[in-house]
Amino acid sequence: MTLEPDFERLNIRERKIIVGIDFGTTYSGVVWAETQRPERRNAITSWPVSRTIREGEFSDKVPTKLRYDGDKPQWGFSIPVNSPADETIEWFKLDLDASLESMGENLRNAAARGGRDVDTLITDYISALGEHLMYVLREKLSESILQTLPLEFVVTVPAIWSDLAKDKTRQACQRASGLPTTTSPIHLVSEPEAAAIYALHGLDPHGLKVGDSFVVCDAGGGTVDLISYTILKLKPILEIQEAAPGTGGLCGSTFLNMRFKKFLTSRLGKLAGFDDVLLAEAMETFEKSIKRKFTMAAARDEIFPVPVGGLQDNKEKGVSRGRYALKASDVWAIFEPVVEEVIKLVKEQIKSSKVPIRAVLMVGGFGASNYLKERLRNAIDKKILVLQPPNAWLAVAHGAVMKGLALSAPEQLTMVKVQTRKARKHYGTEWRVRYDDTRHGHLKSQRHWCGLDGCYKVRVMEWFIQRGDPVAENEPFITSFTWAGLVSQGQIKKIGMDIYCDRTERNAPMAKDEYVRLLCRVEADLSHIPENMLRRRKGYNGEWYYELCCKIEAVYQSASTQYTLIYNGQRYNSVTAEYV
Repeated sequence: MTLEPDFERLNIRERKIIVGIDFGTTYSGVVWAETQRPERRNAITSWPVSRTIREGEFSDKVPTKLRYDGDKPQWGFSIPVNSPADETIEWFKLDLDASLESMGENLRNAAARGGRDVDTLITDYISALGEHLMYVLREKLSESILQTLPLEFVVTVPAIWSDLAKDKTRQACQRASGLPTTTSPIHLVSEPEAAAIYALHGLDPHGLKVGDSFVVCDAGGGTVDLISYTILKLKPILEIQEAAPGTGGLCGSTFLNMRFKKFLTSRLGKLAGFDDVLLAEAMETFEKSIKRKFTMAAARDEIFPVPVGGLQDNKEKGVSRGRYALKASDVWAIFEPVVEEVIKLVKEQIKSSKVPIRAVLMVGGFGASNYLKERLRNAIDKKILVLQPPNAWLAVAHGAVMKGLALSAPEQLTMVKVQTRKARKHYGTEWRVRYDDTRHGHLKSQRHWCGLDGCYKVRVMEWFIQRGDPVAENEPFITSFTWAGLVSQGQIKKIGMDIYCDRTERNAPMAKDEYVRLLCRVEADLSHIPENMLRRRKGYNGEWYYELCCKIEAVYQSASTQYTLIYNGQRYNSVTAEYV
């Protein structure tokens, strides 16, 4: 399936560069395209190895690693290979989400961080990534052209992340000095949706039909995200909708590295000469070679040599001539617990989809593993295909650019359209309603007297949207509410509302409990409105009250939500959403 945009309708004023950034746990990728040539997506594959050699290493992605030389950050391939392991900072992306912190604690190198928090680390890394991007664009397009073209950034985030973690990612990009983001929009898209856009666009259109459903499994370094999609239309472009709320877990390939590190340390750690440098070299071999080549076809006694220079020959331990003989049976033991977790997630997603699944599309670095693909094929219904699209490692970054192109010119540049998504949480707010003994009897102890209306009231949840509801991108959900305050307490300067979410699979509860979490606070500054323009009403108790009829508008996108307060028909630009 190909897209043939009407280039004549894209005038020079609309010409842009769209940049997709796949900021990963272990590796990061960058792909860019011009709106005038949307079919030509360019992946950055040459990376700096020092401050002066800007294109010394060739790879589809660059390691998500930092090292500080004083206050100057070194990153990716520019970190010297002989640097002590305790000076290198990696897997720091995991610190963004509280649910991943326990995983990152084992990997946190406090000394190497030098007191820098995760926000600083991510800002420094993305800034370095951005500086290299701008260097590449100047080389490819020239400085003069680059200065005339606006840039838009699409940054991918795990779908299972909290809203706070996603917002922190956006803020880090906005702070990054290497990215010209002060005037450039930053869009967030979930990693599995970006991967789905790329993977589904690349499928043979002759083998697709309306009603077919797929599970996209984006298995990366830290997280595994899954979403189910059903095909709605094939022409003029592929249109899909989510078939079930997405799921995911913490079982990315980083866990394989951790298990290998633990295995090798327990096997060889007490031998003379075993140190951080040796371990780092062994880890690199596991990451770049063994992990990617291992398949189910490997005989249990097949040997994978691991460099362990500096260790004396030790037949009992399997060390000979600076190599450790890692048996396939040991690799199997390292892989299996992690692979089992991925298989469990895929099975659960297939079951929750409640529609026949035709295929599972494996993308991401771990998703490119032959062993994972083969194990999954053996574990699920044989009628379900397990496919690995070409260039699966860069699928997320390519999909991010395709999403950005669609946002910049929806009519001309949309290649795969996601019509609706399934909400992953309940979203709502809490407000007071008139107490009704038949509906609120279980909340009787929480009722209170309302002087304005002269009745008992009780706090209940008003859910804008419930888990599993279909949500169309940029289609607003609007809820009306009344804000009241005593005139005797002074003029209203601000009105605000707390937004809550509930990630459990239960039906949305009537009242807030321990599972309903505060998501963000939304405020609007009304101090500039003349006092005589604020509506008043005399209460049942004889007191005067301000009574403001407001609306809250919620717009849900791929990986972000925008809330706007509306009063007297006016949308307040001073609204801020503070994620907590």
